[in-house]
Amino acid sequence: MTWVYLTMKSGNRKVGPIPVSTTESSSCPDECPLKDTDCYARFSVLGMHWKKVDRHERGDNWDAFCGRVKRFIDHQLWRHDQAGDLPKNSKGRIHKSKALRLAKAAAHTRGWTYTHYDPTNEHNADVISRMNEIGGLVVNLSADTVKQADEYVDLNIGPVTVTVPEDAENFRTENGHLVVICPAQTHDHISCDICKLCQKRDRKSIVGFRAHGTARKRLNNRLAVSQ
Repeated sequence: MTWVYLTMKSGNRKVGPIPVSTTESSSCPDECPLKDTDCYARFSVLGMHWKKVDRHERGDNWDAFCGRVKRFIDHQLWRHDQAGDLPKNSKGRIHKSKALRLAKAAAHTRGWTYTHYDPTNEHNADVISRMNEIGGLVVNLSADTVKQADEYVDLNIGPVTVTVPEDAENFRTENGHLVVICPAQTHDHISCDICKLCQKRDRKSIVGFRAHGTARKRLNNRLAVSQ
């Protein structure tokens, strides 16, 4: 069972007053390097809410959640998974039927999410590609290094994001792809509901997210070595 909580109006200033969801932490793939150490969601105020979702103290099962998404008004802007990831199957990969059920339920909306599931895995790549083909809910591939971001762009199955040092500015990768630092991190008056860059399925740029949160120093050190 996959448990999800849907907040109809986010109180996060960086996101803006739009619906956001939180999926139980067991959905996070083992390949995510931030999972048990530098995860922003786990070690922030959001972490307390996430634990309640994990304990099923708040939220809905996957079918009920998809039903609520299906009832969104046309073109509703929303973010899936402010914490958590796409549903997981018994093999530790993306749960295909659940993921596609959500994509179809969200086809009339303007949503976006990020996944740390390995997109070079054939099964995961197929699911991500199909979700993005359906449209509505855009699935961004989360890269952990600039080199990895270049590799993900070449897969051509979805837009790409990458974690960068906290002092990073816009730059181009070794392969010439433009990395645009998240506008919500560089402009006080910009929030996700205004920017909408991560919701653009066919964008050419990679969105860079500066290291932030309580573990940013450790993450900065890691990025300095890996980038």
